Amino acid sequence: MRSLLFVLEMVCLLPICLARPFVGVILWDWIAFMNPHKLVWGFGTDWPWAWMIFIVTILGWMFGREPKRVPMNTTTVLMILFVLGATAAMPFAIAPWPSEYEGWMRVLKMFTFFIVTAGLLTDKRRIDGLIWIIAISMGYWAIYQGGASLVTLGHHKAFGPPTTMIQDNNAFAAAMLVVLPLFNYLRLQARHKLVQRALGAVMALALLTALASYSRGALLGAVAMAGMMWWRSRSKMLGIVLIIMAVVAVLMFMPEAWFARLYRIDHYHAHGSAASRLYIWRVAWLLALHHPLTGAGFHATIYQSVINTIVPNGRHLAIHSVWFQVLGELGFPLFFIWTGITVVGWRNARRIERLARGHDNLRWAEDLGRSMQSAIVAYAVTGSFLPIAYWDIYFTTLLALQAAIMVTEATLRREAAEASGEAPWRRGGLLPPPKRPRPGALPGRPVPAG
Repeated sequence: MRSLLFVLEMVCLLPICLARPFVGVILWDWIAFMNPHKLVWGFGTDWPWAWMIFIVTILGWMFGREPKRVPMNTTTVLMILFVLGATAAMPFAIAPWPSEYEGWMRVLKMFTFFIVTAGLLTDKRRIDGLIWIIAISMGYWAIYQGGASLVTLGHHKAFGPPTTMIQDNNAFAAAMLVVLPLFNYLRLQARHKLVQRALGAVMALALLTALASYSRGALLGAVAMAGMMWWRSRSKMLGIVLIIMAVVAVLMFMPEAWFARLYRIDHYHAHGSAASRLYIWRVAWLLALHHPLTGAGFHATIYQSVINTIVPNGRHLAIHSVWFQVLGELGFPLFFIWTGITVVGWRNARRIERLARGHDNLRWAEDLGRSMQSAIVAYAVTGSFLPIAYWDIYFTTLLALQAAIMVTEATLRREAAEASGEAPWRRGGLLPPPKRPRPGALPGRPVPAG
């Protein structure tokens, strides 16, 4: 029954995506982030929904009434360069072709859709809609996994949506920490007390889910994210109280197995997982040195044939670090482009906060800038120990931030034009120049012939 309802829903929504491409953006993100088609059990579970939505949305964008101009800002330019560079590096990869093709196709599809999304993010309502679909998708898993940890008193180990990039418990914990500041942004913007309290409860469950993953990297990321959220908050004293309450709750709630896992952070030399990370980081660095322009290819280090070119008879492992992952797989040029996307995102977060400060109608933009700073810090810290370099939700949030910059600048230009009495179109605003009546024309009367 659930499969039938899901298929009927998708059949009804696909034509709407053709007429309203931004609906396709929301639907594609829902399928990609929440993975609902894997929860219905039955026919339709393995249908290529993402591809169908992708094609219909692209067609709707190309032939519909939406503006066709993609905003050429630093974020979109870097994304275009990244996908072009990954395509150019394909023929030189030493990773097996099936793995290389799979990784390239995933990156191509994601970043192509990112560019289309950038062209459709034209106002605050759409930006908020994009953040809401992220919150709904990840909030479902926070409630599901966090609730299971709550009723089992922390003994349940949290895992992410199946067959996704964040299925692993460590990657799922990082995802919870990255989206947690976005929950807070929506909570600050909510007008109803019920919505605010619901989002606050989801934030608590998201934090519990991250800790219940038993991920040591998530614990470090939680500390960094909490510190940044406190630093960028308006009420520092309240933030200290909430952090103390969270620490006390963790100490009283989490089981002994969790503390045993935590103990290993200070004794990483005695455990194989830390040594394996250091080993594969060194292998990734050597691969980058041997193939500095193109890297070794997607998922290169999981194949023995690739490892043997650097360390004969060495171990083949996934690269548990976003930095070494991009460096070893794609080389130095694309590493700097990929890193530049995050650097630009951080700069945008600081810039939009400064632009919106003191403007009551742009309070949302200031809150978004503060929240995104915490999200970027969470990704940078947790990603240092995880292979989530091409995680779609993270890059989607950076696109929303870039779009918010454009909306904020347009609003400030319009306000400045109105204050000076000058037509907004003369200062780069969004309104066209007013039409002047022809000589001799009167209101409501045609111009005399001749």
